[in-house]
Amino acid sequence: MSTLAKHLNQPYGYSCQCWLAVDIANRFFNYTYRAWFSTELNPVGNGFSSNPLVIFEDLDKVVKTNDFNHGRVDQLKTRLCNWVLGSSLSPVRTANLISEIMSAPMPALRPQLWKIDLSNIHVSRIVNLGQFYNEYQLRDLVRQEIEVIAQ
Repeated sequence: MSTLAKHLNQPYGYSCQCWLAVDIANRFFNYTYRAWFSTELNPVGNGFSSNPLVIFEDLDKVVKTNDFNHGRVDQLKTRLCNWVLGSSLSPVRTANLISEIMSAPMPALRPQLWKIDLSNIHVSRIVNLGQFYNEYQLRDLVRQEIEVIAQ
């Protein structure tokens, strides 16, 4: 099998997700997760928006200081809303979920740092290549492929 680990020559990918995104995936998308990931935990050549460790640190501080005016909060809520809007959920469920996202309290945005096992993920599952050479997207991760390494 042509796995991502073989294709990318890396055993793991790393991603930062917020608790609310994980909760939405669990409740509405059968425990299937969407994630941008990097093949490095701290890719210093990437921008801050594509570095899992920087995103985790920023979001952790934003939540702990209740900095609800921080740009990362708006960006995160907008991305979650776009994900829901692009899904096959019913219009009523979509509207309710958008309302939930927009009114979510800061603790719902607490970060999780993930290590993704690339050894059993077929290369065909990559949906999109990112802005940087070591950044990719998967839309069909399952719990068995993810290890939460910090939260």
